[in-house]
Amino acid sequence: MLLKHDERMSFTNSMTTMPGASGTTPGIFAQRDAAELVYLTRNGQVESRHSGAAVVTGPDGGVLATVGPADAVVFGRSALKPLQAIASLRLGAPLESRHVAIAAGSHRGSSRHRALVREILAAADLDKSALQCPRAWPKDRRELLKMAARTRRPDGPRPNRLAFNCSGKHAAWLSACVAAGLETESYLEPDHPLQQEVLRVIEDYCGTEPVHIGVDGCGGPAPRLVLAGLARGFGRVASAPERAAQGLPIDDHAIQVAVSMLRHPWAVQGRNSSNTRIMRELGLLAKSGADGLLVVAAPDGTAVAVKTLDGASRANNLVALNLLARFAPDQVDLPALRKVLDAVTPTVLGRGQSVGRAELADPMLGVLSS
Repeated sequence: MLLKHDERMSFTNSMTTMPGASGTTPGIFAQRDAAELVYLTRNGQVESRHSGAAVVTGPDGGVLATVGPADAVVFGRSALKPLQAIASLRLGAPLESRHVAIAAGSHRGSSRHRALVREILAAADLDKSALQCPRAWPKDRRELLKMAARTRRPDGPRPNRLAFNCSGKHAAWLSACVAAGLETESYLEPDHPLQQEVLRVIEDYCGTEPVHIGVDGCGGPAPRLVLAGLARGFGRVASAPERAAQGLPIDDHAIQVAVSMLRHPWAVQGRNSSNTRIMRELGLLAKSGADGLLVVAAPDGTAVAVKTLDGASRANNLVALNLLARFAPDQVDLPALRKVLDAVTPTVLGRGQSVGRAELADPMLGVLSS
């Protein structure tokens, strides 16, 4: 669904400049500041619109383009997991490549995913009782059927913490605590040494200090940071292997995270989910976050961060991949990109047939044609 140049429309007054120059209040991401990113049509009529912000950062971390405010402050949610995995490795968590991938991922709770989490815990002489994330069911129906078939409980299977999408991150955090000699009971508290290390990693890679710490869905701290900083940090992780190959001084832990995610994309999300497909078929690093967040980065460090104000994620892949193709064309296989976009972009259905599609809105088209 990549647009050709002659299909792009003129751009009108939605592209902002660097923080402080857009006329918005820094840190306040309001509807009046957001730009329309994508709209969906049904039988030729617009049915819904998704507004938000998208920012592109280059290999040097500088902002290349924005749609909406680049200085919007957002909760990093699960898009921060690659950086949180770096913190675990810094503290000495003895993770193999597949374990690093699930620590940086938001998995679907399959039996393979749960087995990886058990391995991380077992290596630290822990079990699932040490996890403090919520309980959950596997995301896939056939996994639920497997659980039902294996259970010996008269009342059937129950949700468990291993199946929660953040359990890999939590297991890695616990592994880091054991390796560093830190207590594990309060590993989710913001003042725990582990969480302080997470904040240091975020500042090191994103070049910005979180402005607020909330509580994430998994129970851990949820830092809020500038969207451009999130893109910058993700780009630095993605480019670590390439920069190391050029002889530049690079944090080995960033290399480990980037290589592991690309080597085991199924562990990051699962099956044919969007993050997994983008990494497996395009060689781009991808990580989504709850409530409409997505970050995608090329091996050279060009990165795109997208946040939709309504929290919907269905617009994000279309936005991020088009922007990455525009600003890092030598990093993207365009035929493969079109194939992936067709697979991960929502189709509007009527009676089981396609009756509409997602379209890039004018502010996006303006940036793509600039």
